[in-house]
Formats: sequence, C-alpha cells, structure tokens
Amino acid sequence: MRRALVFGIWVLLAVAGILVVLGVFATRGSVDISDLARLQPDPLVRTQAEAKLNAFGQTSEQARLAGRAIPAQVAFTHDEMTALLRDWAGQEHGFGSVTDVQLTFRLRTLTLTGVLHSVGLSFPFRIDIVVTTENSQRTAEITRFQVGEVYAPAFVRSLLLALAESTLDAGLPRLPIAIETLVITNGELLVSGVAVP
Repeated sequence: MRRALVFGIWVLLAVAGILVVLGVFATRGSVDISDLARLQPDPLVRTQAEAKLNAFGQTSEQARLAGRAIPAQVAFTHDEMTALLRDWAGQEHGFGSVTDVQLTFRLRTLTLTGVLHSVGLSFPFRIDIVVTTENSQRTAEITRFQVGEVYAPAFVRSLLLALAESTLDAGLPRLPIAIETLVITNGELLVSGVAVP
C-alpha cells in the first residue's frame, strides 16, 4: 500500500513538473510572424465584412423560407475576417481572452496568430492550416501549431485536426452553407456552395 502511494506521488510530481516546464516555455518568447502581412484594424473593412455577412444571411434566410437550397458564393479578404474575429476574440470568455488576433490567407494556407490571456498568463500562438475543398471533399492539415516556444508534434496536430473535423461533421457550429469549393489565395478566402434550408 505504501509503495503504491509513493509511486502515485512520484507520478503526480512528474506530471506537475512537465506542466510547469511546458508552461514556462509556452509563455516565454514570441511567435515569428515576419512571413505574414501585418493587418491593421480599419472600421471601413469591418463594415464591408458585416455587409457581406448580412447579404449571405439574406440568401440563407431565403433558402430557409423557400425550403430549398440556393446557390451561394462569398469571398472575404484576410483584413475582413480579422476585423470580424477581433471583435469576438477581445471579449472575455470562459477560457480568457485573445488579443492581437490576426487571420492571414496565403496560397492554400490559413494562419491564425494572437496572444491568449488566461489564468493571469499570456500565451502567444500561431496555427498554420493547409485546407482545400473541391467537389465537397475537404482536406486539411495543421502544418504548424506553436504556443510560445513550444511546437506541437505531428501526432498532437493530427489529434487536434481530428477533433475539429469531428466537431464540424457533428454540425457544431451548424454552417448555413454546404461548401462545395473553398479556395484560399494570397489575401482572400472564396467559399462557394449552396445555402441550405
């Protein structure tokens, strides 16, 4: 009995030590964003993004009222998506808040950067996702997941991607569009498909 208790304490201390070391390196340093365009907040860009969302919302509402799918296409620049994302990220959530958030589009790659503030600590992060959707077939790969000076290994990136895909496939959040094609170019995201009722 005593050996099991001592072993349990050693395991607990080892896990706590690993978490402390990871926490130190995750809060230290910064994330390299020198290869990304630096986006500046602009109220006009946010207004343009909201107008696009409202137009798509009207198409979605028409599909719902008609009870049939309606073809839809929407395009956003990374400035517009960043403006929309910053409003949400700046709010206090159960896990904390995110500042300096930026969503950048490069050829087939979506990059999300920012600083997560939680439990009194700041965690700078960067996530690079290569994603395409053609003929309603989605392919995605997280090529980089970095928090502070800690890079997630391939198996962790695969697990996170599988979790995200399972969540989307389960309908959380329910997207009002069945995506047939998703194209990411330098600075722009183009989504086409049908607005579902």
